[in-house]
Amino acid sequence: MDDRVESVDVSTVQGRVYLALQAALHQGRFVPGEAVTIRSLAQAVGTSPMPIRGVIQRLVAEKALVQLPNRTFRVAPFDFDLHAELVRIRCTVEGFAAYRAAIRAPGDLAARLREANDSMRAAIAAGDTEGVLGANRRFHFTLYEGAASPQLLEVITQFWLRSGPVMAVALRTPESRVMFEAGSRVHDRIVAAVEGRDPDAARFHLALDIRAAAAWFRRRYREGAAGRATA
Repeated sequence: MDDRVESVDVSTVQGRVYLALQAALHQGRFVPGEAVTIRSLAQAVGTSPMPIRGVIQRLVAEKALVQLPNRTFRVAPFDFDLHAELVRIRCTVEGFAAYRAAIRAPGDLAARLREANDSMRAAIAAGDTEGVLGANRRFHFTLYEGAASPQLLEVITQFWLRSGPVMAVALRTPESRVMFEAGSRVHDRIVAAVEGRDPDAARFHLALDIRAAAAWFRRRYREGAAGRATA
């Protein structure tokens, strides 16, 4: 993932810190709207504050973080309408990446996808939410890298920065196991589509994966909003 349009030099501390924070945001290590400081971000990825200073403005530009007037920062807050729009766009963009990956289908792509999905299933069985989210991210980005389009990967990465914290935090509940298991079954269909070089099926099931997770989240969100209104 080091050849995106705005390249990340992973040979530098700052480049590695950026990728570590990117993964943390994708996997819901920070809650939408949460106040963050240079120190808290540094602690999250195990580094000193110095490289964080160079990374934080990039995350603001990518709309993953919001800078407040008092020069503090927050993780981008949740907005229901924006989230719904991002889901629609993600289905199109990530679906296209899946389509391209199935056409190209590098020799070991299906095997690497299956390995990531097996890791996801093992984490589900162990009740390891962090492991599930990490394996899910690995599955998706292995697929998207298979499209061999740095520009497309850059766009997808930015969408994950904005939608990842919302979805990942929502999935950190006991009830989420059902959603995880359903997702792993859809992943099986994506792997089969890649193996069969069926781009239409890959695109369809990738979009299904996104829509199903988003629909589950919306139900959870509405239930939570109703509970808060009657409390």
